Formats: sequence, C-alpha cells, structure tokens
Amino acid sequence: MAKSKAAKQAPVTAPPRYRFQYAVKFLCTANLPGTSQTSTAVLPGVYQTAVNIHNPNAQVARVRRKLAARTGQITPFVDGQLKPDEATSVDCSQVQNFGVPFIHGFEGFLVVESTLSLDVVAVYTAGARGGEVASIDVEHVPERRLG
Repeated sequence: MAKSKAAKQAPVTAPPRYRFQYAVKFLCTANLPGTSQTSTAVLPGVYQTAVNIHNPNAQVARVRRKLAARTGQITPFVDGQLKPDEATSVDCSQVQNFGVPFIHGFEGFLVVESTLSLDVVAVYTAGARGGEVASIDVEHVPERRLG
C-alpha cells in the first residue's frame, strides 16, 4: 500500500479587522457667484481641506479610506498601511484618485478606517478667489470604535 502524503496547505490569512473609524468633513470647492460654480452651501470664496493621518503605534496599521459625497455617491475603499510613526495626508488634489468626478469640487466626508488607533487631524483653509488664505482651522478628528 502506498503512503499518502498530506497535501501542504498555504496558511490562511484572516482579513484585517478594522476597529477604528474617523469621519472627516471634507470640503474642496469654490463658490464663485456669476459662474457655474455658484453654490448655496458656502459663502463666496475658495475652500480646501487637508487631512493628516499618523500612526503613533509600534506596529504597522492597516488603513483604508473612502469618500462619501453630499450627493449620495460613496466610493470603494482604497487600502493602504502606515508603518510605526509614519504619516500620510489626503487633500483636494487626491479626490479624483477615489474615482469621484471633480468638476465643481467636492463636499462630503473622508472616511478612514484602521486596525489601530490613529492621530487624525483636518486642516481647513478658505480665502478669496485668487487671493491668499484668509482663514485656517485645525481640528482633531475623534475616533469611533467599530464592533
């Protein structure tokens, strides 16, 4: 009788468990009265958001991000990771990387989910069309624990 060899099985890797979520108000638009970029959502001016994400942990954090637009469109998640003490950012120049048409700007939320607790800070700037920054606000984004 021949000996049967047990088939070698590749180890099964469980999908990452995203335990933390951050919902960041994300505004990249302009209200330019008399143009096709007229909006009732904000006062006349130009508005930009930059979100800084930092991993303060000693382990690699798996991170995924998506955009949820005010119009109801929700993009698929974009996966990534942050090494210990590594930081990244998402700003208005990256909206199109999520597959959202960027014709007259974007208003909605950047949703960040992570396997570890992160530092998430939003930087909001506003100014006149073609002018310098007139206002800046820096907000710490609280985390929400997921099931």
